[in-house]
Amino acid sequence: MPIITAATGISVQSDAYLAGSEATAAAVASIGQRPDALLVFASSHYDHQALLSGIDRVTGFVPMAGGTTAGELSDRGFSQNSVVVLAVCSRVLRFTTAAAGHMRRDEYACARRFTDRVLRQCRDDKPLSLIVFPDGLGGDGDRVIAGIQAGISGPIDIVGGFLGDGDRFLQTIQFHDGKVLEDAVTGLMISAPAGPDVRTGVGVGSGFLSIGNSMLCTRSGGMEIFEIDHEPALDLYMELLGEVRYKRLPEVCLEYPFGLIDRPPGQGAPLQALLRCGLRVDYEKRSITLAGSVPEGRSMSLFTCSRGDLTAAARKAAQRALAMLDGRKPELVIAFSCVGRKIVLGRRVNEEFDAVREVFGPGVPVTGFYTYGEIGPVDASADVPLTGFHNETMVVWALGGNG
Repeated sequence: MPIITAATGISVQSDAYLAGSEATAAAVASIGQRPDALLVFASSHYDHQALLSGIDRVTGFVPMAGGTTAGELSDRGFSQNSVVVLAVCSRVLRFTTAAAGHMRRDEYACARRFTDRVLRQCRDDKPLSLIVFPDGLGGDGDRVIAGIQAGISGPIDIVGGFLGDGDRFLQTIQFHDGKVLEDAVTGLMISAPAGPDVRTGVGVGSGFLSIGNSMLCTRSGGMEIFEIDHEPALDLYMELLGEVRYKRLPEVCLEYPFGLIDRPPGQGAPLQALLRCGLRVDYEKRSITLAGSVPEGRSMSLFTCSRGDLTAAARKAAQRALAMLDGRKPELVIAFSCVGRKIVLGRRVNEEFDAVREVFGPGVPVTGFYTYGEIGPVDASADVPLTGFHNETMVVWALGGNG
């Protein structure tokens, strides 16, 4: 028997209640029993309380986590203006949900409360993976990750995505146990007693490459960069972009993110970096606000990509996750990709998720969403991988077992 039974359902019904019930009914019918937990990813245009009421009509109370996205992913591929429900059950795994509010007041403290709450419920089980869904407009992603990691000891996958609002960037909604939340972190812990032959794997890839420059952040305040190499940050960025591109600020920031690097480029192997998208520019202060904090003195580079690079990186991330299962049969895959990648891919948006599904083959449930920031390891090959806050990146998580 498999370690986990999982299936996705999708609905594009415009009526929120009907959409929730239709997607959930399809997922539950596929697993053939009442689920132990649900992940719900939905468009921001729905009446979300009605959506969750439709889900409850099918399952009754079931532990739930999720929220609104910048695009939903399911076994049917990429969709918008839809709801995707993942239903899971297991004879050995445990599924625990939690939430914590007031993220915008203090991202670190909110994330730490969330982690403490979910761990308290795990009792003596061994935590395997923590899948996290923070408010995508709630502040500094790095502080969220720091708060989560501060409460975690020992090796555990920490993955997820910052919830979205399509391409509007106005408001995100979080789901927890049938409730609609705002300004919160929610998520799901997967744990197990000792004994079952289960393995998880995580792959991370961006496809973005440095244009070859190296520079220093010489003045910053949290997420806002004021000076790079002692020049006004916006002036230097505009110079690097060129006149044609900088006329499309701030949207062009999604195509040309900064990367935070730990070594100078030009040493053989492709440069590895945590990518940071620009969110807004201030023409008076000549500053750029990024999606995460940038400490003064940090080395930076400017990155760009082709559409083919994005798809190739997604495939490599999936292959890495599959390899980490060490020969076990994949039974569930969840992918998190950036809204910036979706915009860059344009009409070819299906290609990167198709590449992920091809790696794992037919019959493996695959779901996920387009995010406002991705959560995953900086180096998944490390014995105890450090979790990072990413932009413009594909994170693929997989679970496999010899049931």
